[in-house]
Amino acid sequence: MASSSAEPQAGGEGEVGEAGEEERNRIPEVLQPQYQYIRLLCKRSLQLAGAGLVLTLAVFLACNSPIRPVSFRLPPPPKLTGALTPNTRLRSAKQILKSRIVGPESIAIDENGVLYTGLANGRIVSVTGKKIKEIGYTGDISCSNEEECGRPLGIRIHNGSLYVINAYKGILKVEKDGSAQELVVNMKDEAVRLNNLKTRFINDLDITSSGIVYFTDSSSQHSRQYNAYEFLESGPHGTLFSFDLTTREIKVLVSGLHFPNGVQLAPDESFVLVAETSRARIVRYYLRGDMAGQWDYFAINLPGFPDNIRPRESGGYWVGMAAIRRQPFSLIDALASYPQVRSTMTKLIPHFLIKSFVSKYGIIVALDEIGNVMDSLQDPGGQVIPSASEVSEHEGTLYIGSYYSNFIGKLKLRDEY
Repeated sequence: MASSSAEPQAGGEGEVGEAGEEERNRIPEVLQPQYQYIRLLCKRSLQLAGAGLVLTLAVFLACNSPIRPVSFRLPPPPKLTGALTPNTRLRSAKQILKSRIVGPESIAIDENGVLYTGLANGRIVSVTGKKIKEIGYTGDISCSNEEECGRPLGIRIHNGSLYVINAYKGILKVEKDGSAQELVVNMKDEAVRLNNLKTRFINDLDITSSGIVYFTDSSSQHSRQYNAYEFLESGPHGTLFSFDLTTREIKVLVSGLHFPNGVQLAPDESFVLVAETSRARIVRYYLRGDMAGQWDYFAINLPGFPDNIRPRESGGYWVGMAAIRRQPFSLIDALASYPQVRSTMTKLIPHFLIKSFVSKYGIIVALDEIGNVMDSLQDPGGQVIPSASEVSEHEGTLYIGSYYSNFIGKLKLRDEY
């Protein structure tokens, strides 16, 4: 009996406790209207917030991405061993003309050691020692944006004159003393002869001794100032052209390339090399012999994304790397097979900020005559050379260009050993 009477007693205490709790939480009757209003306001606010979130998400998903990326796969980046063993040899370079120039993408050097380069503001200049002289320009002097100003990229010397790529128009011929310039290849006019083929991003060139110009258009979809979009899209939008300076005949040699970039003829002009930047490889197009008119791969799975290619004085080629492919993780390698992720990135991140995701790691590689990596010069962390668009060699000295740096790198090869 004692145990049976104890159970109801415990239950009774619980009921009293709950009643007390309800009493303490009861809203006074005089405040009931305000309380109900606050509850309704909170409910409506949550409903509006939810609707706003849904609307924001719907608008975001409905917005078109500026790119239509393709899925692809790169082989794992090569291990940084052997010729690619990390080193600090690029840190011996000097930063010349610092803060006096911006964006010296490509550099040509004449027999007197005078440097010629194009800058981000559209100016083409000669450099003799510390003296900078403006000798040409790619756009209107009173321009206000890059397309109007033009953007000089690849630059070569042929028969005593400069031939300079304007990324937006074509190829300029500029006299080295600045006395004259003319647009010798106007791609807007040539497009009509090429069945209205669009060219949005003319990039680099080389010229044979007989006056045949080989040059690249990196994209039919995105202009130079949106090069990050072309890189992330990684579609087959690029073309290798030839143009005869005498007959003015223009030809499409290879289409469907992925961000074709730097151009370099073989020493005997039997083939031309083209950097396929977003695929970390170099294409070889044959100009003579049994393979004439065909192409293959000269170098594949490079340790970075190749930019311009230039000859080494001791044989082979220098290749500047726009960015390194890090191990064990490389952003582009990791996202290659995820086009939707890359598409979403361009909705969230402005194009001018995408570059900030690129690691600062200077690296240039030396390739032998058959495309093997035989040496590399590096600057982990990019303390002196954060990126290299081109390496031009003159009498044992390397001049290192960059499309965004405010200097030219200068490295005497004997200093870095």
